[in-house]
Amino acid sequence: GKTVTALTIVAEQFQGKTLVIAPKRVAENVWSEEITKWAHLQNLKLSKVLGSPLQRLNALKTKSDVYVVNLENLIWLLDTGAQFNNLVIDESSRFKDPSTKRFKALKKHLKSFQRKLILTGTPSPQGISDLWAQCGILDLGARLETSLTKFRDKYMMPDQMNRHTRVVYSWKPKPQAVEQIQEKISDICFSLKAEDYLKMPACQKITHDLEMSKQEVNQYETLKKELVLDIQDQAITAPTAAVLAGKLLQFTSGALYTEEGDWLPTNNAKLEFLESLLEESSTPTLIFYHFKHSLERIQKAFPTAQVLSDTNMQAWRDGHVPILLAHPQSGGIGLNLQCNAGETAQTVWFDLPWSSENYIQANARIYRQGQTKPVIIHHLAVKNSIDHHVIDVLDGKINLQEALLDSLKCVSV
Repeated sequence: GKTVTALTIVAEQFQGKTLVIAPKRVAENVWSEEITKWAHLQNLKLSKVLGSPLQRLNALKTKSDVYVVNLENLIWLLDTGAQFNNLVIDESSRFKDPSTKRFKALKKHLKSFQRKLILTGTPSPQGISDLWAQCGILDLGARLETSLTKFRDKYMMPDQMNRHTRVVYSWKPKPQAVEQIQEKISDICFSLKAEDYLKMPACQKITHDLEMSKQEVNQYETLKKELVLDIQDQAITAPTAAVLAGKLLQFTSGALYTEEGDWLPTNNAKLEFLESLLEESSTPTLIFYHFKHSLERIQKAFPTAQVLSDTNMQAWRDGHVPILLAHPQSGGIGLNLQCNAGETAQTVWFDLPWSSENYIQANARIYRQGQTKPVIIHHLAVKNSIDHHVIDVLDGKINLQEALLDSLKCVSV
């Protein structure tokens, strides 16, 4: 995997202290675990800059080769004035947006690092413009221009624009821009998929078309067209297209949130199908959810299901947890969740996320190096609903803007 590759580079090529920036759960577990697994890494000393301010300061004072900090504590660490020779960023797509505080804080210190290495399985989840900030971390803009404005002028053109104000909402690549960028960064970037050098098991993606009752379909269409739905004596409103898209996804998942934060059930299509799917299969199943109400309803329907945590991760890998529940943002980055206990490794997307990055990263937690059994990825989608537009986005058939416009084409807002 990319973590052990990065550690090997640190051990064999880097001199001095190395700072590793990673998502919280990856910082807590993955880097330290990989060091213990490989003989050639045993001499590396690692310090976790995590916990309370005092614990972090003590970790910085510890003499180590590698110092691992989570994203949330990065700005604090940089403000301490601690000095490092090298920089490694695990999941560098978290730095794809140059307007974030973490990117701006890191940018001030980039020249102080002698060696820099960034790792990601999703370098450009929203398009090639995601590459500008990440490559800039490595070469300070030498290859893809020194500002995002210059990058867009050279490689991008407006996609969605306000006709009156001329404000650009989204950008798309100019002809041949992708090829030009690939050539520009080819000397500092290396891409290799596990299936390119390992014999990987089969991975099958299945979309299940689920039916709601006639009454539930009518309620869905009413919400979609009228932006208001009366359900159980409460009015659910969607004042904008973006809010409406979220409400429709909530509806198909089985419940709608009220303004007070409570939720009201809308249908059981996904729960009922999930029950039949689990009855037909004895293999351990990883279920990704997005909404809290989905988590609560799944837990009620399947009391033995466990929510992913540091304490049950190994039990899941060993096949002792029949149903594991995970949110793609917390369980979708950097973790090793491969499970070879059953005849197949089974993943179910109960809720569907708009984020291609979260989707790709989450699937890669189980379909990765170390997985020996075939992988089946199930998508639960209500027939003739917004669910299928989300799947088209995830499959790369259409972009997010097109999906929203298409799925809400009957709505005037």
